[in-house]
Amino acid sequence: MRTRETPARIAVIAVCLDQASYRSLSHILAAVPGAAPLGNLEHYVAAEREIGRAFELALAPIRVCIVDYDRNTEEGIGLTERLRSEYPDLHIFAVSGHSEPERIIAAMRPGCAEYLLKPLQHERVLDALARAESKQRERQRSKVRGKIITLLGAKGGTGVTSLALHLALQLGEGGKRKCLLVDQHPFLGCASLYLGTGRHQYSFYELASNRDRLDEELLKGFLLQHGSGLHLLDSPDGVEGLQIVSPSGLEHTLAFLAETYQFVVVDCPPGLSEGTMACIAQSDRIAIVMNSDLPSVRNTVRYLEHLGKLGYDPATIRVVLNRHSKKGPLSDDRIEKTLGRTISVRVPNNYNDVIRAINAGEPIPSDHKSDFSAAIRKWAQELFSNAGTPGSISPPPVPHRNGVRALFGG
Repeated sequence: MRTRETPARIAVIAVCLDQASYRSLSHILAAVPGAAPLGNLEHYVAAEREIGRAFELALAPIRVCIVDYDRNTEEGIGLTERLRSEYPDLHIFAVSGHSEPERIIAAMRPGCAEYLLKPLQHERVLDALARAESKQRERQRSKVRGKIITLLGAKGGTGVTSLALHLALQLGEGGKRKCLLVDQHPFLGCASLYLGTGRHQYSFYELASNRDRLDEELLKGFLLQHGSGLHLLDSPDGVEGLQIVSPSGLEHTLAFLAETYQFVVVDCPPGLSEGTMACIAQSDRIAIVMNSDLPSVRNTVRYLEHLGKLGYDPATIRVVLNRHSKKGPLSDDRIEKTLGRTISVRVPNNYNDVIRAINAGEPIPSDHKSDFSAAIRKWAQELFSNAGTPGSISPPPVPHRNGVRALFGG
């Protein structure tokens, strides 16, 4: 198996392939430059988990799974359906000794891209791999990956929602850029309240629970729109518990949103829950929002340590000091010494203006002549200046646990 230090160009894993076919496949792949065989799994049930782990290690841009449909056709179909749902960019090949049309249709309907007959023929396999590579290149050309910025508070009450919506408004610049604000709170988030849009009957989590049907037409039914042109995905309005959505479902949804918008700003609650970690895994930039107090400093240190242990690049994590004042209870020098890193963004303490804006449901205008607005503009400008050409094509993200991509100059 290839390691992270020697990534393959094409990674191939088989499921329930008979020994003769697997030997043939291994022989064929040995002659393909950059191909990495990842093994042959002996079971269909829950194989997608092992497949996901294997591809995470291989880090190959082209990922192929070859499923033998002869051992158990029904389980092969079930696995194909799960793989298509879990890994949309995965290329799935069916292998069988049967050439009847109904057998081929049964394999192609759940999502197989190729149907290879036994015994495996060298040229047929090479042609199938070439088509997978061509499709992958086409996907990359067609996908315009936007930038995801996730904000989370070191503790409750640090002002994350207010910063998130004002940053999103600045990034959208009055509708000049497609920008989306996602309220990721599990219930009673305040983004729509602060924006004065009114609540939506459907939330971000309900959209994520429809991951198999995700397209722009479905998305339209979940969006709120602010007068500035900013779009919003609301949080659930009730207090009776959250609709369960898997972390992979949240990641998939955010990846889809990043293909639709130039900027996606995610307003997360405090804490590193599974949902928040799913947002972080898809993020180009993380902002930990803190205040000048001891609990904020302590929690920020814990966040940085935890993310560091998981392998996230420190250069892509920003510490944002909200309600900043030179007369604050803790000096900037003391905070930075404790954190072991510099404060990236300082947002002045314009508390009265912000509270008035919240209560009125009218955010502070982007061109407002205040220290608060100037700080938000400077923050947004940093994201603009280091993001490269807006709409430039980026490679598909490596699934999860692999560090925030080093974008925005990080």
